[in-house]
Amino acid sequence: MGAFEFDSKADLSARSCNFCGNGSNESNGRNEETCIIVQKIFDQCRIQKCLGSSILGPARAARSETPSCNDMLCEGDIIIPPCNAADVTIRDLDLTRIEILRKRPNPLQKGCWDIELKYVFNYTLEFRRADGCFIGTIDATNSHHLRVTLFGSTEADVTTVTDQFENAASKGGPFIIAEGKAVALNAELRFPGCNTCNPCHSCNPCHSCDCDSSQSSGDAALGAPIAVNVTIGLFTIVKLFRTVNIMVNSLGRCVPERCTTNATNSDPCNGFEDIRFPLDLFSPTAKPRSCCGFGTVFGDDCDTRRSREDCDA
Repeated sequence: MGAFEFDSKADLSARSCNFCGNGSNESNGRNEETCIIVQKIFDQCRIQKCLGSSILGPARAARSETPSCNDMLCEGDIIIPPCNAADVTIRDLDLTRIEILRKRPNPLQKGCWDIELKYVFNYTLEFRRADGCFIGTIDATNSHHLRVTLFGSTEADVTTVTDQFENAASKGGPFIIAEGKAVALNAELRFPGCNTCNPCHSCNPCHSCDCDSSQSSGDAALGAPIAVNVTIGLFTIVKLFRTVNIMVNSLGRCVPERCTTNATNSDPCNGFEDIRFPLDLFSPTAKPRSCCGFGTVFGDDCDTRRSREDCDA
């Protein structure tokens, strides 16, 4: 008898286990009540937040994938742009990870939980001179701490364990799910300002400056750039859930269909001659389009003889 073959007379229902099938009313009929375990969301919220330099602070050096003894910055150091940099752009932004720092019951609201999360962003800064010539790039990072309070029901004084996840035990609190998406909005050079000779820093005699230089791009006429300010848009959803038993109407078991596989030695040319010839690839479009880009159709009065060099002039 194969691994998935059973005696046709075998009773596979839970009630064949000497009354151990409590909570399972499944039968051969349809639309029967069945007890299942689910992850029920008790509370959730969504946050859309613009993170400027006043929140993130200046761009900092990220960990280099290929460390070099010639590296001038250590991980976490404030990035000092090249002295001849006149422009900076941010690209390849990635919300690298979301860390759960803290989860504890709210002391004032019964059933509510205070959650603290850390969002870590990695991206690349690209520097150019005033004439547009490329200078170089550097990997950068910033992080943001977020605190929210959600309802997760009262804490149960029981210990829960399952062998599904390496016997991980839980003390009855709700679980957290956090999802996020980051969007790069802007990057700009920060120049000296407010009569400061350097960025305000605890090790710097200019630390006691009168203004908050993190919220100002300064004045380029006062010298070379001293830092980079970035603006990042954050979309995130935070949920609290618990594992609960619920009763649902069941239509029976799911029976998978038979798998269909292609032969490993099949000829890749089979069927190629039956594909429609892509004539569109060999015929230029007759529809007028934007002269200065690759966007949507703008109108019939577009002078298609203009080049992108003409548009950039």
